[in-house]
Formats: sequence, C-alpha cells, structure tokens
Amino acid sequence: MPHTHFLIVDDDERFAALVALKLSAYAQCTVALRGDDAVLQFEHHLREKAPFRAVFMDIEMPGMNGHEVVRQLRDIEERNGVNPVESFKLVMLTAHRDVKNVSKSFFRDRAEAYIPKDSLTNAEAFVHELNKFEIL
Repeated sequence: MPHTHFLIVDDDERFAALVALKLSAYAQCTVALRGDDAVLQFEHHLREKAPFRAVFMDIEMPGMNGHEVVRQLRDIEERNGVNPVESFKLVMLTAHRDVKNVSKSFFRDRAEAYIPKDSLTNAEAFVHELNKFEIL
C-alpha cells in the first residue's frame, strides 16, 4: 500500500469512488462525501502525522462548498505550523468551468490544477495532468 495519502471530497459517492479507484495505484485514498467530514478527516490525518499530500475537491456541495472547505483546510495547516511549501496540493475536480470559480480556485485557494469532471473519462489524460503538476 502506498504511503502517500490523498483526500477526495465530493458529494457524489459514485464519482468519489471512481476517482479513488483511479488514484489508488498512487496513494491511499480517503473519501469524504461532505465538507465537514473532509475537515475532520484532514485534521485527524495531520494529527496522526499522515497528512494528505493532495486534496481532490468538488466545488458544488450541499452545506459547505469546496471553496469554504479549502479555506478551513488551509487554516488548519496554518494553525498547526505547516510550512506553506509542504502544504497539500489542491486539485479542483468540478463541473464548473466559469471564470469566477476558476479564478477563486487558483488565486484564493492556491489550486495546482482545475480539472473538469468530464475529463476523467480519459484516465491517461487525467494521470498526465496530475504528473504535470507533480501530484503523482
């Protein structure tokens, strides 16, 4: 089992399972179907000295949206003294392609990649994109 940990956050259980399956060869994957669960999982793994190397985040979710979750995850790292260079890599996996969400993801949330969900049908292109940003 890989020692790298990824957190996949999406309210669509089937989509989250598909992403976890595609990434399971590269890391141990944890799935959170709600924002509050993602925050708890993130904090737990950080305390256990097994932080997530990357977070794959949906934007549109009930309750807390992806941007709100990311803000809380970044705050947790800051409170725990995580060096920004060692911060988790953020991949936004979303159906949104609008400029507002893309801009928020990169400039405020510090995302490495913004990948439309429909592009996951091509596993080779998905892996290539993640390699390009040194996530895998």
